[in-house]
Amino acid sequence: MRGTNSFWHPLLHVFICLVLSCLAFMGSEPAKLSILWFTSFIYAAFRVKGGAIGLVKTHWRSLPLLLSLAFVQLLFRRQGDLLWQFGIISLSREGANYLAVLSLRLLIVILSAKALAVLDFKEFSTAFHSLRLPEEFSFMLSYAVHLVPSLLSSWKGYFQSLKLRGIAINKLSIPNRLKIYKVLALSSLAALIKNSEGQAIALELRGFRSSGERSSMHERRFRFFDWVAIFMIFLAAALYLWL
Repeated sequence: MRGTNSFWHPLLHVFICLVLSCLAFMGSEPAKLSILWFTSFIYAAFRVKGGAIGLVKTHWRSLPLLLSLAFVQLLFRRQGDLLWQFGIISLSREGANYLAVLSLRLLIVILSAKALAVLDFKEFSTAFHSLRLPEEFSFMLSYAVHLVPSLLSSWKGYFQSLKLRGIAINKLSIPNRLKIYKVLALSSLAALIKNSEGQAIALELRGFRSSGERSSMHERRFRFFDWVAIFMIFLAAALYLWL
């Protein structure tokens, strides 16, 4: 089943994504990070709507950023044994290792963010209500997690509209491309501000910041299987750090 899994507590999914992201920056060995990336990929494949195929497309869209990182490593990181050189461009062993570490860390964070974005505001509220955290915190985190997907969706719609009007951006000159990107960026920012204002009004009408103790019709508590899952996650994280 894709998307929200009602069997596990929402806080468990937040905890998994947090552990994966933290472990990505606590390790610096490409082999261990590859295992962590594979774990993140499998977990996110069961969470996101597109499954493994959608995650492969996400990796493909992340390729320009990874290539830019590779180019920086080729130009500025020359420590260690030389593996390859062409003119002023060279690749050292340390540079290749650092590039692999950065790329894997970036992909793990992206996969964790996509898996976390499956949760809606109600599930974020349920998750952090278990920790007795303010509801404002749940809203801010939920809004931030869904911000990037909404921006990407709006950009996809803009490019689709340009394509239907017969405007091929790849065939335009660089100055004209920059002009179009500038207009699209301003349009996306304006739409984001307008949407945020509408959401703020809707929250005020629902008494989001009203005083008094809040209550929920349905409260979800941690079950035995949730505690077992957390114990297994702690055990797996400790094993990953120990190896």
